[in-house]
Amino acid sequence: MQTQPIQSFQILSREEPSPVTVQLTIEVDAQTTQRMFDRATRLLGRGVRVPGFRPGHAPLNAIRRYIPDEQLRRAAGELMMDEFVPHVRAHEQLEPYRPPSVNIERLQEGEPFRFTLTVPLRPKVETLGEYRDLRFPIPPQEASSEEVEEAIEALRHAQMRLEHAPERAAQPDDRLVIAIRSLEDADAKPNRYLVTLGKTFGELDNLLAGMREGEKKEATLTFPDAFDDPDLAGKTLHVEVELQRVHTPIYPEKDDTWAQQMGYQHLAHMREQVRESIIRQKTRFLQDQAQAQALATLRERSIVHLPEALIEEQLREEAREFSEELRANGLTLEMFLQQSAMTQQQLLEQLRERAITRLKNTFILMAIADQEGIQVTEEEVESIIRAAAESIQDPAQRMRMLEDAEFRNRTRQELRLERALQKLLEIVQNTEGGA
Repeated sequence: MQTQPIQSFQILSREEPSPVTVQLTIEVDAQTTQRMFDRATRLLGRGVRVPGFRPGHAPLNAIRRYIPDEQLRRAAGELMMDEFVPHVRAHEQLEPYRPPSVNIERLQEGEPFRFTLTVPLRPKVETLGEYRDLRFPIPPQEASSEEVEEAIEALRHAQMRLEHAPERAAQPDDRLVIAIRSLEDADAKPNRYLVTLGKTFGELDNLLAGMREGEKKEATLTFPDAFDDPDLAGKTLHVEVELQRVHTPIYPEKDDTWAQQMGYQHLAHMREQVRESIIRQKTRFLQDQAQAQALATLRERSIVHLPEALIEEQLREEAREFSEELRANGLTLEMFLQQSAMTQQQLLEQLRERAITRLKNTFILMAIADQEGIQVTEEEVESIIRAAAESIQDPAQRMRMLEDAEFRNRTRQELRLERALQKLLEIVQNTEGGA
């Protein structure tokens, strides 16, 4: 008869703070705890020189005197976690969705070791709200002739070039290099600015209109609060303004030749393509709104449980993206908080809500994909991965991408989510099956 090994730990309590979180209190017996301390002592003792003994041959009690208590406790705790967390998970048949968190309650030599283990489980859509009755119809969109011409003008302006015009008086839309010097401070030096005539502010525009290169004028100006130079913004000063350089904008002629240079057959073809592009943009905007409305309704109708560890992970991602947005707009966190009149805690709460919304949307769409039988083939996944790998020059890095199982799974899930979202859009537009 085979003897069953004696279990060296016991589960003191098991609680479920939520349907996707299990919290266990575990105690390891004193004898096992002492063995872990002895093992930690031996490991740390490899780097300790004990007088009178060859390295690695000193007794534990001699080595122990040379190891700080906190260092030993930390090493013993790490050994205990490596040893018992997998055992506890297997014993309780738990499959963590994210790494469990550990809180050590008691860890002393010769005493039972006690800790709590919080295990986040897979998010659960307990109730998927009804979605087939949702309707957010999108009417056919049009583009007016005015909208088309505005878009074409924007293209012309994007191709604008500047031409130096030293003999011409400044006119609206000219780009001017000017110098402004305060006359209220004898030691003040002029500062240079590049401005567009007609887009500064009324007093300065009126002063510059008709001036020529090298000309100077004196005036008392009240600079708006939004003026680019903080030394002048919001102040009323007697200044000297010098027009140093005049550049006139040159735009391409709106004709067939320009349209062909832009990749169209002729100007009429360009107008038609621009019209279709505007219609697509309007339609896409309304589709995004319909999707957002449908998901908002489903979040209200559904019951979705998310482990706190996953929310915290998504919150960190939201904070990272938000920081990148601030940097892209030339802002610091302090500047944003001041402009928005928010506290850092309020911002954190907003980002947390955004994280929860994104996660709920994801798992609601996954539930829709399950319910609708939406599948993704390996061939489709392989095609997307190979297309992504083609842009990588380094062969070794390209091979790692092709063999990365996590990237493959993520690609499969993203494609499945895209199709679930498209299915939801077809349902709310009542266009399933080309209806």
